[in-house]
Amino acid sequence: MKKSQEFELRKRCGDLNGLCGIKDYVFNDGPARGVRAFDLKNGRGLELTVLADRGLDIPYLSYKGINIGLLNKVGVRSPHLYREDGASGFLKQFYAGMLTTCGLTYAGAAGEDGGVPLGLHGPFDNLPAAQARAYADYEGDDKVLRVCGEVRESEVFGPNMVLRRQLTLDTERNELHIKDVVENQGFATSPLMLVYHINFGYPMLDEGARTYYSTADVSPRTEFAAEGMGNFDEMEAPEVGRDEQCYYHTGHGEGEAFAMLHNEKLGLAAMVRYDSKVFPLLCEWKCMRAGEYALGLEPTTSGVVNRAEARKNGDLTYLEPGETREFNVTIELTEDAARIDAFKARAVTPKAR
Repeated sequence: MKKSQEFELRKRCGDLNGLCGIKDYVFNDGPARGVRAFDLKNGRGLELTVLADRGLDIPYLSYKGINIGLLNKVGVRSPHLYREDGASGFLKQFYAGMLTTCGLTYAGAAGEDGGVPLGLHGPFDNLPAAQARAYADYEGDDKVLRVCGEVRESEVFGPNMVLRRQLTLDTERNELHIKDVVENQGFATSPLMLVYHINFGYPMLDEGARTYYSTADVSPRTEFAAEGMGNFDEMEAPEVGRDEQCYYHTGHGEGEAFAMLHNEKLGLAAMVRYDSKVFPLLCEWKCMRAGEYALGLEPTTSGVVNRAEARKNGDLTYLEPGETREFNVTIELTEDAARIDAFKARAVTPKAR
């Protein structure tokens, strides 16, 4: 929608939020009771929910009525139900959705670091955002919908890290831009680990859908993943009891990196575009397990190992006192065959490592 169109549009629709806008509300039932949320729709078929009380993450995203994100059986739950307990605490709260952010000072597998127990994927997604707000804005003549706020991970005698998030939903294109700026407001060097758990579910994820990457190398994380190297980029039908498979994609070229899921049956593709300078690794979480059917395309700073292992591998990143670092990710949906083909042409056939 363009600002210059709004006067004429009001002749046909008195409340333009019915076409393109924001709803601010609170869940009122079950484990989600009391959770504040924003619904956004861009007027071109892209609709999503942002949870102010869950790190400004995204549980639901659809395109022209087609579900895109992963809908886990856990569902939306209040952050007040979260108790860090190894992997279990996170998994009991893991609605997954389109985006679950993991971090800030630790992410990846549960483990110990310096004798301190650290849970799976850190506390970020279970931290309510402060100063959360949603509003319409303009970039030139183009209307955009924005959600902003900040999430803090802090502890007495511990870290003081804050992430300031701005989500921008275009109304002239089906693109969602995520801009995060992390600042170390403490007075000691702090580890920084981030995993952008971007998840796809049925029907966007389905048998025969394929993935494409701008990365040159791919390596399996487990023996079972190694067995599936021949079709790491092809999605199969769900299987009861099948284990998950994770692959690390590295070897970024110049410019913006991407991973794309293309569902030819739907004529629809989803691109995850990211800055490889701050995300040197993309984790592909391929879970073809019945009831947990999922594909994650996850830009990450340090992989999905625990913090001690990331430090040992030399992959752990840090922020000095007062230092900031910016992270940018874009999620794009398109039915444009020419644009899909252009991304396929840019894709690299990764070499196994």
